[in-house]
Amino acid sequence: MKRLFYILFAVVLLSACNNGDIVIGNSGEISFNAKHMSRGAMTQDDIDQSRVYVYGVQNNTSRIYNNAPITRDAATGKWFPATKRSWTEGSSYSFYGYAYNTMSGLTLLSGKDGLEIEVQQPTTYNEAAMIDYLLSYTFKVADGAMKPIVQLHLEHAMSLVEIYVVRGNMFDARLTKMTFENIYTSGSMKCTSQAIVNSGERNIWQTTPSGLNNAVYTFEPTSTTIIGDERENTEAVMKIMCLPQQITANTKLIIEYEINEKVTPESPDNFVAHREEFLLFNYNPINYQSGHRVIYTATIDSGVNLVGVVKDWIDVDYIEGTVLPEIN
Repeated sequence: MKRLFYILFAVVLLSACNNGDIVIGNSGEISFNAKHMSRGAMTQDDIDQSRVYVYGVQNNTSRIYNNAPITRDAATGKWFPATKRSWTEGSSYSFYGYAYNTMSGLTLLSGKDGLEIEVQQPTTYNEAAMIDYLLSYTFKVADGAMKPIVQLHLEHAMSLVEIYVVRGNMFDARLTKMTFENIYTSGSMKCTSQAIVNSGERNIWQTTPSGLNNAVYTFEPTSTTIIGDERENTEAVMKIMCLPQQITANTKLIIEYEINEKVTPESPDNFVAHREEFLLFNYNPINYQSGHRVIYTATIDSGVNLVGVVKDWIDVDYIEGTVLPEIN
């Protein structure tokens, strides 16, 4: 998978009654942990070489960090701002932050502290340029005497749409073109409610699309693209970071492919072109929701069978040092 552009945003509100989620620090200095796990998009090196920006409030009144960049200390693996501060016993704290590789297409609205954004996803298919924005659940500790390492627990704001074309019982098949069309690529997003860690709730986003829902994403390979017999080995794949939205009657998936229709394994190759069109409104889901992966699998056999599956885009349990969920 090509490197996707990731924007990370984390709000971590600290409280003593946070069960097993608090990791006690080894010193009195306020430190952060921004270790990253992912099997496909950003690597740990990516996040280590980036800056993360944080806000911090003490006792709900005094802002001790205001969009302060934090960087990773190679010796300890912890992240610190340029001006270090210490925990104060008896004080409560709240922290939030964000990180990014590029701001192209993303606007953090002034004065909204990252809870309101404007997004312009690419208008043509470019997986490497797509914006991913993440927002944390609320994480609380009431007393600085606990000296926790601030962990960032994040949930994706966008919806990830994955399209896989696989083959059934046939000799060979190859993709010539795949088109995903008529979706919104721009709009504003506002987090109207942040969930609390371990509450079982999710962040709630209000999304207002703008412009027209007429974007066309086309994957037209320049070399032979083999259609494998399962998702793990097929080369016919599109991955799209979508603005959360409802599918319309015009949202389509079009698959153009060639099947080797030779009679026996010894027969000469006989690739025959085919084309299938799917109105996605007729398939589950009909909404692309924040923090969810929508996986379409199109299986080519005598025809093409399309199945859509929705999964939470939070795929691993959080462990010490993990801020990003693993992506399958």
